Amino acid sequence: MKKLILVVAFLKALVLLVVIPLFGFGVSRWVLHDMNAELAKENANLTIRQLCTPEMLSQFPSLQALCDEVQPIFWMQNCSIISGVTAILLLLSFIFFSVVAGKSRTRIAIIFPPLVFCSLLVLSVLVLIQGAILTYGAYLAESTAIQRVHFFLIGGIGIGALVGAVSLIRSSFKLALKQKHSVIGTTLNPTSHPVIFSFVQDIAKKLGASPPDNIVVGFEPNFYVTSAGVSVIGDDKMLTGETLFLSLPLTRIFTQEEIKAVIGHELGHFRGQDTYYSRKFSPVYVGLTHAVSAMATEESENISSGIAKIPALVLLSYMLDVFHRNISTIGREREFDADKAATEVAAPTALATSLLKISLYAHAWDNLQKKTISRLEQGKITRNISQLFSSTVKYDINKESQLDVLSNIAQETISHPTDSHPLTANRMQQLGVQMESIDNSLLSFPTESSINLIEDHIALEEKLTILQQQYYVALGAQVPDESDINYGATLLAAFGAHMVLADGKVEKEEIDNAEAIGVGLSKDFDRIDFREYCHYPETLPPIEDLIDTVSEMSAEAKTAIYGYLKEIAYADNEISLEENNLLNQVKNNLMN
Repeated sequence: MKKLILVVAFLKALVLLVVIPLFGFGVSRWVLHDMNAELAKENANLTIRQLCTPEMLSQFPSLQALCDEVQPIFWMQNCSIISGVTAILLLLSFIFFSVVAGKSRTRIAIIFPPLVFCSLLVLSVLVLIQGAILTYGAYLAESTAIQRVHFFLIGGIGIGALVGAVSLIRSSFKLALKQKHSVIGTTLNPTSHPVIFSFVQDIAKKLGASPPDNIVVGFEPNFYVTSAGVSVIGDDKMLTGETLFLSLPLTRIFTQEEIKAVIGHELGHFRGQDTYYSRKFSPVYVGLTHAVSAMATEESENISSGIAKIPALVLLSYMLDVFHRNISTIGREREFDADKAATEVAAPTALATSLLKISLYAHAWDNLQKKTISRLEQGKITRNISQLFSSTVKYDINKESQLDVLSNIAQETISHPTDSHPLTANRMQQLGVQMESIDNSLLSFPTESSINLIEDHIALEEKLTILQQQYYVALGAQVPDESDINYGATLLAAFGAHMVLADGKVEKEEIDNAEAIGVGLSKDFDRIDFREYCHYPETLPPIEDLIDTVSEMSAEAKTAIYGYLKEIAYADNEISLEENNLLNQVKNNLMN
């Protein structure tokens, strides 16, 4: 089936690459045939081509004007032949080099980057030449057939070909440069964060791999190592060398053994024969994939420029398809090899549970981002998105239903900026870890989170939360005026947080009840406000100020707030002295 798909893709590319040369060749033959027919009527024994040889022109200078008029037709015919043959040879070269490269990472890394660069340059010339053939051929066909020329339409074709060629040349030089990757994050340094650097360097040493030159932390729910230049938003300096990206939200829900396995996997891509492949091939392959996708979807100022780029897009897509057969097998082998590297520094189960956690809790991160944007549009600023994510995993995920969805999750792949990973189930099988051996305790919130490896992580998260929200605003989130903000729901969240924090312990039952009752009392109750008050008690307004604010409300509202606090206090079937004192303080000031 795959071979049939490639054959169809080859034929499609072949047709699109030779259709313009065939058109140019056909028009030139047709016009020259008409000229030769006219000569025959005049009893001339020579064709137009024979008349315009240097020997004939030296003998009959009067033929020069006729030959000057005919010369562009000869050029178009020759260019049609040359461009058609070149396109076919370029197409066949992909197949040839694909066979030569085979499934050798080293050969692919050596062959593919220069092949891509040269192909883009040749294609840019072909687009320009074929654009000229199409432009002049259309002009010649119209002027010969109907003695009328649509200059606007034909000119658009020529301009489109020029724009398409420039676009391809620009793409080729971009790929020749080192690939760049932008990220919302913060660059760590060994002086301020010695623990995580020492941790990573120890892993690299055990693997015999080079430690990364840079470590960047951010909110993207992913881990990766890249040799591309990394541009950290908010930092003018471009990071060079190898950069390790760590996800702070995921680091919060990983144990140290799990983060060790994940980092071991990523650094495993930069040892042995995989190092050259990772540095040379992967960035170019990803860059070409993105370039082809961008060229296919970008809005063009001229429709003709889009048409002019179609043959090139089809040819580049075919090249990607041809090499993808080699790469898909290598990609799986690379991931399995990197997984093996992870087991050299951590238990196989640790890597398996980290993969499952990423899949299991990814939806929680997506939902939290949506809620953060919604809060922005209500005029509410979130303080620490990463901490809220860990709170969600700790308190909100239904542990009883986890195992029911793991079988589906195991069939998913983990997204990665350089290639696609094998199915999680296949990776677990290679690790020798059975799904049946994974119980809820291994997927629950860890008692000792790996976030503690990063000094001042809360300050980093708060800084990144601000950046993340600025990014949402830049994407179009509308922040309302101060007068449009609803503070009633925030008031209720503050009361609830006071009761949850009263005894110095944050119990799951209290969290669940406080939020469930709060939503019942007010449809605008904000769980994130409530959670952030619990995480940041110093931001809570004093209970006396809250009581003063409520003192002007109706008796019904006061009774509802007191009942709300009472239900939270009794959520764990016992009431502490501190909780009882808080209840009495509220009751004495609101209910009398």
